[in-house]
Amino acid sequence: MGMTDLDALPTDDCLDALVTQLIACGGPLSQMISHMHEAEASGLCSPDAPPIFEVAHKLIRDVVDDLSERHTEDEIRTSAGIVEEVTNAICENIFFVPPSEMRRMTRGRGSARRANRQQRRSRRRQR
Repeated sequence: MGMTDLDALPTDDCLDALVTQLIACGGPLSQMISHMHEAEASGLCSPDAPPIFEVAHKLIRDVVDDLSERHTEDEIRTSAGIVEEVTNAICENIFFVPPSEMRRMTRGRGSARRANRQQRRSRRRQR
């Protein structure tokens, strides 16, 4: 399933719809920022180029500029507040575990299992 496969998840209620749309916009935003960082790291950007956040802000602002023609200021501010609340909740409650740490944790559990098996085998031999 891709980030833009919106039909893959149910949108039973308004929160499901919100989450689906946040996930759908997360992929393109992540790719855009990642490409900007890659360009900056490769030396392709001018040394006096504005910071990535400013460039991203301007690009996104340009493509959403006409929202104010279809929605009231209050609706847009409310939407921004909701996205801020969701972002804070994600940052405070969902944690990324790097693959290296997951492997370490798995090896640790595997080692304990091996030790238990070895203890059982040695007990059987002692009988």
